[in-house]
Amino acid sequence: LLLWLRRYAQALEAADRALGLAPTNLDVIELKAMIALAQGDLGGARAMIATASKKVDAAALVAAFANYYDLYWVLEETQQALLLGLSPSAFDDDRAVWGLALAQTYAQRGDRSRARTYADSARIALEEQLRAAPADAPRHVYYGLALAYLDRKTEAVREGKRGAAIWSIAADHYQGPGIQFQLVRIYILVGEPGKALDLLEPLLKIPSYLSPGWLKIDPNFDPLRDNPRFQRLVAGGS
Repeated sequence: LLLWLRRYAQALEAADRALGLAPTNLDVIELKAMIALAQGDLGGARAMIATASKKVDAAALVAAFANYYDLYWVLEETQQALLLGLSPSAFDDDRAVWGLALAQTYAQRGDRSRARTYADSARIALEEQLRAAPADAPRHVYYGLALAYLDRKTEAVREGKRGAAIWSIAADHYQGPGIQFQLVRIYILVGEPGKALDLLEPLLKIPSYLSPGWLKIDPNFDPLRDNPRFQRLVAGGS
């Protein structure tokens, strides 16, 4: 909660207390890295991961970062290489999560062909999951994300908007911003920077792990770097 409120010094103190109690807890390890990322400190986050990797299973560590909050981009080269060699079993046999983790990592590395291949694997799994749980908001937005990597723009936006409508910020102030952020990512991927910024700007004015420092280092925002509206957000303005 302190991270969401952007009270970073207090958040770090709480995370350190948690790590003292549970030094191998992957959720807390990721939380401490996110506190660094929110302050624009990519090096600090990577140092935190390096320290943690001496205490926990390396495959479980990289899978956790690639799954929860999509922090594949924070991983070092060797860690990403390990991630790309993992099977669905490292993700509790969820082929949707596995496919998207690898698709996003390959996309960041410039391998568009493999990114599309794994995005399609995620698409197939998500379609099956949504047939069983049609009101699952996270699966709708991740389905939209997979479709965006497959250049299926209209469907991608439709699914992202559907998920954001099911699990809105008004309905859930904690999880809702994360759902909206995924719709922001979909708009970026399909080449709609204005719509992406329309949804991104309010996320910096409410409790959220996103911050000007985070925007500065997250490569998901690279297509917006030259946009004056985005530059004002990074600078901390409106």
